[in-house]
Amino acid sequence: MQPTAQNYLSSMPGATVASGLEEDKEMLIDGLKPLSGLVTAFNKKISEACRQNGTQSIIQLYKELPPGWMAITNTDFRNRKLEIVGLNFSLNSASPDARDASRQPDVEMIQLNRRIESGNIDPTKSYIFQCRENCLELKLDVVFGHSIHTASFSPTGKNLLIAGCDSLTDHSLRIWRQAEDGNWSENGRVEESRHISHQLNRSENTLLTCSQDGNVKVNKLNSDGCWEEAVVLAHPLKEGNPPVVAQFSPLQDKIMYYDHMSGTINILRERDDGRWVLQSQPEKISYPLQSGVMQPPFKTGDNFLLTCQTKIATIWDCGNEFFPVTAFAVQGCTDIEGIQLSDDERHGMIFTQANRVDFLDCGVNGNWATIGAVLHSDQAVQHGSTRVPNRICTASFNASGQYALTGDIARNFVVSGYDNNGAWVGKIVISGCDHAAFSPSGGKLLAHLGSGFFKLWDCSRIGGSLDVSQTIEHIGSDNVSHSPSENLLLSHGNKTDYVCIWGDDETGNLVEKAKICHPGGIGSAAFNAQEDSVLTRGSNDCTVKIHGLDSQGQWPPQLVIQRQDKINEARFSTSGRLAFTLNDDTTACILGCDDNGKWTQQAVTKPYGYFISGAHVNGLDNHFLTYGNKTDGEDNNKPGLVQLWSIGDDGKWADRELITLDYPVIKAEFSPEGDHLMIHCKNHPESLESKGSTALLWKIPDGPRQS
Repeated sequence: MQPTAQNYLSSMPGATVASGLEEDKEMLIDGLKPLSGLVTAFNKKISEACRQNGTQSIIQLYKELPPGWMAITNTDFRNRKLEIVGLNFSLNSASPDARDASRQPDVEMIQLNRRIESGNIDPTKSYIFQCRENCLELKLDVVFGHSIHTASFSPTGKNLLIAGCDSLTDHSLRIWRQAEDGNWSENGRVEESRHISHQLNRSENTLLTCSQDGNVKVNKLNSDGCWEEAVVLAHPLKEGNPPVVAQFSPLQDKIMYYDHMSGTINILRERDDGRWVLQSQPEKISYPLQSGVMQPPFKTGDNFLLTCQTKIATIWDCGNEFFPVTAFAVQGCTDIEGIQLSDDERHGMIFTQANRVDFLDCGVNGNWATIGAVLHSDQAVQHGSTRVPNRICTASFNASGQYALTGDIARNFVVSGYDNNGAWVGKIVISGCDHAAFSPSGGKLLAHLGSGFFKLWDCSRIGGSLDVSQTIEHIGSDNVSHSPSENLLLSHGNKTDYVCIWGDDETGNLVEKAKICHPGGIGSAAFNAQEDSVLTRGSNDCTVKIHGLDSQGQWPPQLVIQRQDKINEARFSTSGRLAFTLNDDTTACILGCDDNGKWTQQAVTKPYGYFISGAHVNGLDNHFLTYGNKTDGEDNNKPGLVQLWSIGDDGKWADRELITLDYPVIKAEFSPEGDHLMIHCKNHPESLESKGSTALLWKIPDGPRQS
């Protein structure tokens, strides 16, 4: 017997039938089975008719539907595909099985696939994706004919910048801005023949772009909210030459750009009226054409700039005017190989071919002088099967500029800095060192000596001695990381079965606080922002653990996540009160911490046959997204997926939206305020050559979804 309208109406959630009883979801599923078979049969017939180009056959199929039924079709114009996706029926029709149903209202439609087309988009573009719940509002659909290089929000989230190309010689940077009413509109475009890089100032009213064909452009936001070209500087480049490098100064009142071909630096300055003008310079400013291994990339300065020629380094004043302050000639017949200025622009280094490093200092009166030097051995070292001259290969100042670290290919590191008399001297030599670096604050120096041995020095005191160090011994460990405050350390590695937490014993000694075991090696380990939790992931034990700091100073386990398959990634959110895992079984876990510091697993996403390649938590910790692509590479039907989870009023995570796309997803991310979602797709995955990219911008509704 054919399924009746009464059967389907009574099986719909929330529908009222003559008996007045609600049927449960199981009856809905059972009721849909014969309907699903009916549609499958008609789809098969329509497919055969399409292959035969039989229009009359398709018309006849519509006539064969039961009385009162009407097919709802979806036409894929690109693939010439016609498919029934739903059926409407009227209970007032003369269906033989609808004897008592004429008293009931019409039922709109039963959807056979809940991943329906979004109602918020232009129907001509609806083929790109399908939304299951239609809870998101599509704001933008941006397509480039060849590829999208970058797609990102500005720091405020009010601007969206997408750079790409429609062909290999047709590149553009397109800018959209969100108005007060929440709508987005394109308000600017920069077009070039080659790839474009860009930088937006902090006020987000000045845009600096550089193209690989040598053009530097400055665009200003006018009173109408549109971008206008203010300055265009053309520097034609020969094929294969590096592009021009242009940057705002840290205070953003200047733009400096470096032309690799001529080796010169030019300066744009913003006048009081807001116009950018090319500054006249008393003489040509040269910069090294070749960057040595210790030579950092060109960067701008607010007050000073350090440049060099073959045997002379020059300090330039780039404050109110631009003129040479002083020049430093290297000793002997050796040439300069590199230069480096500290971030505070008060200290500098000059590297020579003789493995000598001269240190420069800017006094309180603004006068620069050479204050000291260190010398690395020039004895040849074994490199593979040959012996090569020793060379300095790495150099850095700490954050305060009071210490410097230089290293050579013979694995020797020299730490230098001020002594108690204000002179710059060599402090210590660390021999046989695999790697050494200052901590982010510059107050600590950590050296990896190999075989699981590390040394830690305190560099917080200016002029202090570095004779005293702390030793960390963790056999099999090849990684030690600082906590955010740098008061704690984590050591781990793939050749050890545990993570070790290190801290001070309140008498100045570095001691082991706790061990977290993962047989088979450690994939990753990290502190959260509050430093009261440690998240660890095993390389091979399919386990993630969270240990928390209790009132007794101990680190007991708070949560253990055990999966059947490998866990590929585990991270804390920015706030440190959420965490997530990405698992090889194509699921993700959301982990949360309550007000009492207890961690629990709060949700597990569903796989849907897609491999998850990335995930993000928004800044407010109330939305979580995953994105990825189908595990079956031969299945080209909706290969990309983005899943959005949100917290409801009850504090529980709920699966809010599922977006399936016609193209593989490269990335998906939240806007800085977390109220928008952007998806970047690559079109035509079956082609080895890129043939287009799509970026979609969605608005996330303010209200949470009810569980």
